[in-house]
Amino acid sequence: MKNFRFLLVAIAIYFTSNNVMAHDHPHLHVSDRWKECSVQIDPSLTQEAWHQFAGEAGLVTYFRPLIDAKPMGIRRFEFSILQWNTKIDEGDEAWNNTFVHPNEEHWLIGGEELSFPGFSLRAGITKKLDAAIFWSKRPSANYGVIGAQVQYNLIDDTTHNWALSTRASFSSLYGPEDLYLTVYGTDFLVSKKFQLFSPKFSISPYAGLTTYLSHAHEKTEVVSLHNENIFGVQSIAGAALEISFMRLGLEYNVAKVNSFNYKLGVNFKF
Repeated sequence: MKNFRFLLVAIAIYFTSNNVMAHDHPHLHVSDRWKECSVQIDPSLTQEAWHQFAGEAGLVTYFRPLIDAKPMGIRRFEFSILQWNTKIDEGDEAWNNTFVHPNEEHWLIGGEELSFPGFSLRAGITKKLDAAIFWSKRPSANYGVIGAQVQYNLIDDTTHNWALSTRASFSSLYGPEDLYLTVYGTDFLVSKKFQLFSPKFSISPYAGLTTYLSHAHEKTEVVSLHNENIFGVQSIAGAALEISFMRLGLEYNVAKVNSFNYKLGVNFKF
């Protein structure tokens, strides 16, 4: 009897470990069409996984400029290099069945964060209105992100150095033949500027709240899935550091999948 119980325990441990390994290491879909992991829907993608992808991919591609609520000013420009890093589970069906890989051992991210490096150009249009564009492209893959944004300043208290602004943004995944993804969002942002050491050195902590709509539409014949429209919210906490004409930004977003983002920019006036 003791040996029988031991055998049952051993069998249970074996199957449990195999199930865990199978979950951690799902079968990767392989294509040699691209040198980097690329977007291509697999026939096994379910509506539930498609729903999850629409919501999480919307947060991955959401336009985050990493700036405070203070207006830039007329004819001021900022050129920035940004990187958005969003935590996802690359083993989930939502991601595993929407991507193909160069080989069976080439994971999408090999970790917990999907990164989007890109470039942003921002300009002061009026005393209260700023506008920005964003562009990103994976050189050896089939997808990238484009975006645009306007920010309108509601309050700019120059006496106490705090500001309140609202933003409207749009971003879109481009390149994939199998799907169409767009994200629309509004931000409400408050910040306060602190002068450090000299007039050319300051830091502006900021916080806010985002509401967004992620729309996903599949365009392939291998599946027949309904469009997904996902509404959501995310909180914003960050800081913008100004050193003469240099701009540094750090931001953390709390949502269904969290993001940590940073940027390096230069500010100039024409």
